Amino acid sequence: MKLFLKIFFILFCVFVQAQKKHYFLIDSETKIKKKVKDSLSAAKFLDSLAQNNYFFTQLKEVNIKGDSTEIIYDKGKNFNETYVSLTDSIVQKTKNQKEFFTKNLDSTKKNINKQYIDDGFAFSRIKSKYKGQKNGYPIVELDINKNDKRTINGFVVKGYTNVPKRFIKNLEKEFKGKTYDDKNLIAINKSFQSHQFITLERPPQTLFTKDSTSIYLFMEKKKTNSFDGVIGFGNDKSDKFTLNGTLNVNFKNIFNSFESINLYWQRNPDKGQTFDLQTDIPYLFKSNVGLNMKVNIFRQDSTFANVKALPAFYYHLNARNKIGLRGTFESSSIIDTLYVQEKITTKKG
Repeated sequence: MKLFLKIFFILFCVFVQAQKKHYFLIDSETKIKKKVKDSLSAAKFLDSLAQNNYFFTQLKEVNIKGDSTEIIYDKGKNFNETYVSLTDSIVQKTKNQKEFFTKNLDSTKKNINKQYIDDGFAFSRIKSKYKGQKNGYPIVELDINKNDKRTINGFVVKGYTNVPKRFIKNLEKEFKGKTYDDKNLIAINKSFQSHQFITLERPPQTLFTKDSTSIYLFMEKKKTNSFDGVIGFGNDKSDKFTLNGTLNVNFKNIFNSFESINLYWQRNPDKGQTFDLQTDIPYLFKSNVGLNMKVNIFRQDSTFANVKALPAFYYHLNARNKIGLRGTFESSSIIDTLYVQEKITTKKG
């Protein structure tokens, strides 16, 4: 079939002049008319039919009318049920029998090709070759054109680009150099699905060049800040003017460092007061060291107060795990007597 198409192409170039012309492919059975760019495109189309189960594709005639050329072809029967003969390299890869009968050649080719794609051969292509007939069915030899194996070379951030550099470095540390396949692409996409500061506008896209494979991440900043509170003025039991109310503030990633600040304050006319501050900075000084600090100040009235601080430092092992050290410091005072309790605990997480 390929030899026939090459001969057709040579003869076609001889008889067709070099000036700009219009080329049409016409299916002799369905009469469907398809326009192509040139004679080479026509030859490639006919060859593709032979590669996709139409093993007996025939060129019927070529009609030249002025600047238009009509190529009439008969693609014949679609043989999806065939005898299959695999090359030794495919047998070694897939562990299939060298020869077998299939009722779905398309599915067989797809399953074989997927095993190569999963190994990083993103541009692999199964080639079909007609080898004769057996019991009324074609015998088709399948071979593989693997091309070059692809690995992930890096990430390109688009959209919201003010993400911490350390975050991108950690992402590259986890995925750079790994095989380019569906498994790793799903893992990259999944790492953003539950992220509290950013989301992906679309699934990761890929740019292939001759020597590299880059993953494009179209990021979007989540807007999760909130402010709630009621502030009022009043007098306490001694008729002194006081500021009372409740304030609840949550800031997340306002400085583009994936930090979070949660503040809660409440005060009543009897001088009772509660102050809670919790802050988390995951990439302290652009490193993998993070700081988490919790401070609680509780004042019942003018006779009792309690102050508690829980500082913690942690280190990012990867995107999902970290290890750290947490301390607890507490101080309570009753009238003029100061009671101090300090303890340090460690926590791994």
